[in-house]
Amino acid sequence: MQVITLTAPDGHRERWDIKTTYLALKFWYGYLSDPDRVSCNQLAKDIRPFVGDDVHQVHVFLIYVQSIKLGLFRELSQLTRNQDSNVARLYFIMKSLTGNYPVKMHKDGERGQVLNDIQEVTGGSQKKLDQLIELLGLFVDGQLSYDSLGMSDNEQVTECN
Repeated sequence: MQVITLTAPDGHRERWDIKTTYLALKFWYGYLSDPDRVSCNQLAKDIRPFVGDDVHQVHVFLIYVQSIKLGLFRELSQLTRNQDSNVARLYFIMKSLTGNYPVKMHKDGERGQVLNDIQEVTGGSQKKLDQLIELLGLFVDGQLSYDSLGMSDNEQVTECN
């Protein structure tokens, strides 16, 4: 089972399974985004000490945990070939596909190869493309980097501070 180690600012740590963590973040993010419309359930209250009240930061954690849950890091690694220099270029290519996806297969040039790789990884799914774009956005905005992740492909325990 895949687990997340959550660390509160006071140093208290708890290990949560990935599905529970994802649901808690989703509930907490929903509440922070619109407290008048969404009620705060117990799961959201339980994760609050670990992730805080900043709606932007909670959204970053939500994208991060969703990406782990869906295996998007492996797919992103395929597309970038584990090179930070490819991240921004890939992000802008993928953003250009929004609303116009899937695209026809391209055979010519480097951009054509990137489009073919995207098509292969996403299977033509707009939803998967959008999820990868969200994850890539964290790298482009500086919220994540391959170096900051510092874990092997086989590692199952991840920390969110």
